[in-house]
Amino acid sequence: MLGVLAMKERVSTGILIAILFLIVFYIGQQWFIYSMLLLALVGYYEFTTIIKIKKWGRKWFIGALGVFLLFIPLFNPSYEDIHIKVILALIVSFLTATILSEERATEQFSIEKAGTLLIGVLYIGFGFQLLVQARLEEGIIWTFTVLIIIWSTDTGAYFVGKTLGKTKLAPNTSPNKTVEGSVGGIVVAFLVGLLMQWQWEVFSSYFISIMVIIFISILGQIGDLAESALKRYFQVKDSGNIFPGHGGVLDRLDSWIFVFIGLKIIGIF
Repeated sequence: MLGVLAMKERVSTGILIAILFLIVFYIGQQWFIYSMLLLALVGYYEFTTIIKIKKWGRKWFIGALGVFLLFIPLFNPSYEDIHIKVILALIVSFLTATILSEERATEQFSIEKAGTLLIGVLYIGFGFQLLVQARLEEGIIWTFTVLIIIWSTDTGAYFVGKTLGKTKLAPNTSPNKTVEGSVGGIVVAFLVGLLMQWQWEVFSSYFISIMVIIFISILGQIGDLAESALKRYFQVKDSGNIFPGHGGVLDRLDSWIFVFIGLKIIGIF
């Protein structure tokens, strides 16, 4: 009985999340920018909870400000060079904080924690910022196709893994994931991605589309595993509970972050 109720909660929450996201995604422009900035800040809050950074302290606010500043070029393109300045400022700020921490017996902010926090700010800030950039520059169909490929990978991996999964993919990081599920996710994403290409000619050619689909599918799964590794290292089950039955923002959108950062790195958009 409890299992059925949990599944109903998961499904109903998932439908509501999808509807709300698709509304702001379709509208685009300022609505989408503000919505994704909000999700990025929530994701940052979850990240700092996982790595046990003291809430509302100076270092916490510096990181939150860093996430916000990475979005500035979306509001005003004339500030497109702000990213490198934000990165340098964060490096200096967090390293300075480790020195101050060494001088205070009541505060612990090690170089390892500074590095982890820096990675989190850039990973989350750029991940969501690049999602918005793709929507604004490449258009709704292109970005929606990328998201559909990610969702298809997750769905295919889940059902194929449940049905045929035997070989553990990463037993120490995510025990429930299997090689069969991973391959099944890639196959489902491949078929769905080709259907999108046939329908809308999203990419310049079928060869490019095949390469991009496989890249997205694999990178999305790596992003999921990376977040699982982070939670396992810090012994946390979920990144948050903002979405009943689904966990937190990072639990749901970890694949998106990796994919859009990866697509930007290889110059797809």
